Amino acid sequence: MKYTYYSSIKSGKRMMRDLFCLNNKSAVCMSPSKPIWASCLEPFGNILKWEWYYCNESNILQKHTHYIDKNKILEEKYCEMWFPVKNSQGKKVIDYKKWKTHENFWGCIDDILRRDIITNPFSLFGYAGRDSHKFMLEMSNDTPPLKPHPDIIQQLRKRKSIVAYKENIEHLAYNVFSCNGRPESVEQTIHIINEIRKFQKYIPKFLEKYDIPYEMFSLDSGDYAKTFDLDKVIPRNSTDNFWKNNLGQDVKKLVSEYMRNYP
Repeated sequence: MKYTYYSSIKSGKRMMRDLFCLNNKSAVCMSPSKPIWASCLEPFGNILKWEWYYCNESNILQKHTHYIDKNKILEEKYCEMWFPVKNSQGKKVIDYKKWKTHENFWGCIDDILRRDIITNPFSLFGYAGRDSHKFMLEMSNDTPPLKPHPDIIQQLRKRKSIVAYKENIEHLAYNVFSCNGRPESVEQTIHIINEIRKFQKYIPKFLEKYDIPYEMFSLDSGDYAKTFDLDKVIPRNSTDNFWKNNLGQDVKKLVSEYMRNYP
């Protein structure tokens, strides 16, 4: 069985990638925003083959391959944005300035679809962006910024679609308030939490529009081994401490106030 994992941000995508690799299954993480790229992982014994697909500044499809020890995938540095070559800012992360979004990217669609799990699949429909409101508006209006591959809907219907969601909103709020990279502004962070709540409710409607069957999966109480047919599992909070911020704010107080105002 091959899976497609539909979710919002802060919804266990990295954990799913790691779980599949540790169970000797392949995974692909699609880009959550522009430019569109794919990070593909496949275990071979104790070695993990890691491949990236992206379009360069000339809109030509590129492929980069790297190998690591499979068990190292659990290390904090190997996030979804990690890339083995330093970018224009001297960091080993995706080069957002030089990689481009272009229909030539679909030249790698077969290699993406052969993987056992796909996370962040919305870019396969042609949707990618950082503005969540605009993102959902484009999805509801059927106006993707990038024309998708003509056969993608039919191919996604063949996979088992999982819609992940947080039922424990208090824990969701804690995850967002405490995470690294969130806005320092409390008001902006509250907006992010509320957009996550809206988006996880919208995902089933989006899939129903395309007649893609799906199964709901609770990130708080769902059985990873049973739902994804996995022999090995790791604690569901395994990645919680990877992205803690150092803003010096009282996170528990912020969460308490949020829950009081947005039950």
